[in-house]
Amino acid sequence: MKHVLVPISTSDEVRWAAEQAIARYRKEPAHIHLLNVQRPLPQHISRFFGGGDLRNFHRDSGMQVLAPAMRMLDEAGVPHRDHVEVGNPAKTIVEFSERNNCAEVVLQDQSDSLLAIFGLGSIGSQVRHLMQEHADAAHGSEASGST
Repeated sequence: MKHVLVPISTSDEVRWAAEQAIARYRKEPAHIHLLNVQRPLPQHISRFFGGGDLRNFHRDSGMQVLAPAMRMLDEAGVPHRDHVEVGNPAKTIVEFSERNNCAEVVLQDQSDSLLAIFGLGSIGSQVRHLMQEHADAAHGSEASGST
């Protein structure tokens, strides 16, 4: 069964993301991974908290974002795994996808704007840009290794 990553950054994306996950699962059963990436707190704030407190804060904040999508998938009978990570959203999504061998990353917006082409627009366009860079690098290393 393939792995499908459904990153959800904000509560505005929940309904669309959950509907996409349900539709993909019904078309072809897959391991669905819901992911929320929390940005790290600035050092001038985080230094006042222990590591466990920060982990709990990020986990709780991320799960609040994922909770409505989790309910929708549960109600539709779609099994899922739920993850919260901390870091740069686009980079963390790409790294998570690679670590978990995700065959697909479900992203909402597709833009052909100049910002998107250079990976400077939305998180979705940044993820697409990074994934293309990784694919190009892998293709380049395969080509150089075969000569």
